Amino acid sequence: MSEREPSGSAQYLGTEVAGKWWKRYRAPGFSARGNGKYWFEDGELRFHRALTKHHTRIPLGLVTGVLIGTKHAGTWNAGRPVVKVAWALDGQQLSSGFRFGDRPSADALAAEIESRRPGTAG
Repeated sequence: MSEREPSGSAQYLGTEVAGKWWKRYRAPGFSARGNGKYWFEDGELRFHRALTKHHTRIPLGLVTGVLIGTKHAGTWNAGRPVVKVAWALDGQQLSSGFRFGDRPSADALAAEIESRRPGTAG
């Protein structure tokens, strides 16, 4: 399934390793924080930060859960909602955070990820 139109806007806050806010995953597409657009394509959640070349790509088959909080990767976010996508890759437990300006937008992304994960009803 390919869907290239952006689904929405958010701010990528980074990807934590093993639940440690100070330990950041730094593969191509994951190191820089910033504003951008997200969409779903070929079984992945993709995010493109403005002024960058690489997309952040999270295979939905590797997603182990989705939470909404207000802190992620060492940022407090002034109470704004953060969608935390938990996933596993090469034995590492990762959590990628996406900040939104309002709770309904965060809820929509979390629900969309859950509905697209293999093995979940949706």
